[in-house]
Amino acid sequence: MHPWAARVTRDWPPFHVERRAGWRFGLADGVTKRANCALLESPEADVAEVTRFYRDRGLRPCVQVWPGEEETDARLAEHGYERVEPTLVLAREPLERPKAPGRTRIHDRPTGRWIELFAGAGSDPAWTDGVVRILGAVTAAYGVHESGDGRGCAVLDGESVAICSMGTVEAARGRGIARDVLADLLAWAHDKGARRAYLCVVAANGPALGLYRSSGFVEVSRYHNRVLPD
Repeated sequence: MHPWAARVTRDWPPFHVERRAGWRFGLADGVTKRANCALLESPEADVAEVTRFYRDRGLRPCVQVWPGEEETDARLAEHGYERVEPTLVLAREPLERPKAPGRTRIHDRPTGRWIELFAGAGSDPAWTDGVVRILGAVTAAYGVHESGDGRGCAVLDGESVAICSMGTVEAARGRGIARDVLADLLAWAHDKGARRAYLCVVAANGPALGLYRSSGFVEVSRYHNRVLPD
């Protein structure tokens, strides 16, 4: 398995994992591709195993494809799997403590407002509950901007922190809210011992990329999903 794939899935874990036939299968009731995908463990793994595994469980077959897995990627394409959501992994290493504005209220559990903001982004209740369950399996901090218009999450794993679930309500964008939340979460993580930070962002999300790159994050890897249409 690609090293970054192992790290990402550790910080965004499925509810259930099965390993067989050269694949590591993740299951999380269909909540997010990242928690409901196959990760390659053997170059010779049969694509048909992925199709069978997820179809048998009523889920769309999905594989997360990382650098060095080009042959598998080609086989997936031959089996009709479509390439979707190219994603960048950005890291800030070493992580120095940023100048945090202190405008984010950070808690060790999702507050009602954090959940409202997540649900307000268009998620149905089951999806929101699933994300909260995923994050409940790791050491996470949940931040909400003092304005109530932005949120984010930091997943702490020793000296590493993953930033995820960032979002700002549409009417409040362009006011620096996301920048405040990001800096405050990184400062919180640094105070807890984190010295490396990373995040995953869809390559087409220009505004988010601009924020993260201006905040000291640089590309260290990338992946895309291969999904079999219904």
